[in-house]
Amino acid sequence: MTTLVLLRGLMRDSRHWYGFDQRLAQQAVNVISIDLPGNGLLVNQPSPGKMQDYCDAVWQQIDDALLKQGMLPSQVKVVLVGLSMGGMLALTMAAQCRLRVQHVVLINSSAANLSPWYKRFQCLGLMRSLGAVLTRALHTSLSNNIDNDKSHWLEATVLDFTSRHLGQSIEVIHAWSLLRLQCHTSLSNGLRQLYASARFHSPVLNGISVSVIVANQDKLAHPKCSEQLAVFYQTQLHKIDDCGHDVSLDQPQQLQQLLLELIH
Repeated sequence: MTTLVLLRGLMRDSRHWYGFDQRLAQQAVNVISIDLPGNGLLVNQPSPGKMQDYCDAVWQQIDDALLKQGMLPSQVKVVLVGLSMGGMLALTMAAQCRLRVQHVVLINSSAANLSPWYKRFQCLGLMRSLGAVLTRALHTSLSNNIDNDKSHWLEATVLDFTSRHLGQSIEVIHAWSLLRLQCHTSLSNGLRQLYASARFHSPVLNGISVSVIVANQDKLAHPKCSEQLAVFYQTQLHKIDDCGHDVSLDQPQQLQQLLLELIH
């Protein structure tokens, strides 16, 4: 059975797959969802400022999960699936431990040696999302459905920025706001994650398959960033239309089908 390791992006954790990991697990695939230092279950740990310093904590979670399932980590080659910053980490892990990685799948990721910073993080898109949330609050019932807790407004802005279809979903905004209230990444850890991501350079990988998936309507990382990754790794670019940065939220069925095709 193929083992997929799911890695989320900046200041997000395994809970933000929003059921996508369970969907995959129903397809005869072993799925391990990981939290990075500073996020999720590891929220109290400091986030490193270098991408390579995340690897040990991630491999430890993978090994623990495999041992719980009765498998020897040394005998399992994993498929690393990384969204955004998670893709950068997946490449770093593959470069460090080549013998443990079968395949790397990048989703809406980027690298500093391939794309300029303003395409890797489109600040204008974030400002537009903030403006859209404030406008809806003035002209619709959004303000009546979302209380004045800042977590709700933060998540409403994040969702508008990263999702093409569910950015205005009151249900998802409430769900993610609850996740934030239960546990959220500190500002200092978030800044360190951003710093590590900003400095990331794509490593050369030999003997490991790399696949690149891009959402054509990504407002966070410009699709050109994924195009450059595909060129660098000399691999096909797989496009998902009508989809924002958070592909597993916007087009879970398409992403699931594509992942299964890539790993089989």
